[in-house]
Amino acid sequence: MMMANVIGHKQAKIILQNAAAEGRVAHAYLFYGLEGVGKTTLAKAFANTLLCKEGNIDTCDECSICRRFAKGCLPDFFLVEPHGNNIKIEQIRELQQTVSFKPYEASKKVYLISRAETMTRDAANCLLKILEDPPPDTIFLLTTVNPYNLLPTIVSRCQIVALGKVPQQEIEQFLRDNNRGAPETVVLLATLCNGLPGKAWAMAEPDKGLETREMVFQLYEKIKNGDISELIKKAEELEKNKDIMPEVLEQLLLWYRDQLIWQETSDKSLIINIDKIEELKSDLEYKDKSFLVKSIENIHEAKMQINRNLNFRLTMEVLMLKLAKCT
Repeated sequence: MMMANVIGHKQAKIILQNAAAEGRVAHAYLFYGLEGVGKTTLAKAFANTLLCKEGNIDTCDECSICRRFAKGCLPDFFLVEPHGNNIKIEQIRELQQTVSFKPYEASKKVYLISRAETMTRDAANCLLKILEDPPPDTIFLLTTVNPYNLLPTIVSRCQIVALGKVPQQEIEQFLRDNNRGAPETVVLLATLCNGLPGKAWAMAEPDKGLETREMVFQLYEKIKNGDISELIKKAEELEKNKDIMPEVLEQLLLWYRDQLIWQETSDKSLIINIDKIEELKSDLEYKDKSFLVKSIENIHEAKMQINRNLNFRLTMEVLMLKLAKCT
């Protein structure tokens, strides 16, 4: 997996490649950015570069190490991911037992801890002890959506790699190169993903993002019509599909955002749901700014309540009623 093939993040890639080429690699790195921005993809590419036999600033993609890395069977690369909702103490203890071993085939060992913010406090404290006295020839790569959810002492022992959103044009080309849809679909996905290539990739899958988006617009029609009984039923249906709720609320939020942006600017280049521009114009005939702002605030509040694991059904029912009232 070559870093040159990772979409976006030019500056971050230059810094990592220079560190590898000049032999000044830190013992720990923390990659952070929004979900879907490419944290784990870039971290894996960097790990591959560090382990490659022939590479310098990037992998050769041909040596035995690169081939085994691509197959997921390289004994000098370790991936730690959440079991369920958390990375548990047992997982870090297992890591702790292997860090003192010498590399098997490569010149060093690399541990990638994905979604590091999900570590339990015991797991985080155990990892901290390892980072305080890191073994030689061992590199730790952590990824997180929010470094403030990690122990400050862990963050302070890592070199920070901050990843921002990827330009829309690069995401379009990325989708085209990988045959992720018809030309018009590619443009729509690159717009809807809001700079997150991982999100665009997922939305291109059948029965994923675009289907969820259409469901959101059907929900919006019920909101617009003020059909309270139907909205209560919809809240019940959504409770059975909690896994899609982050995307449902995000798409709903983007629609209200587009309405507000259009009302304030009438600038098509700023609209995300560009294929729905006529519906957007029509919906705005009887709305004012305060309604749209309040609706956006209500959706944000619902997102936070769901993230805090408050009563899901009640949260969604209240949101539906608030949006119907605002609309």
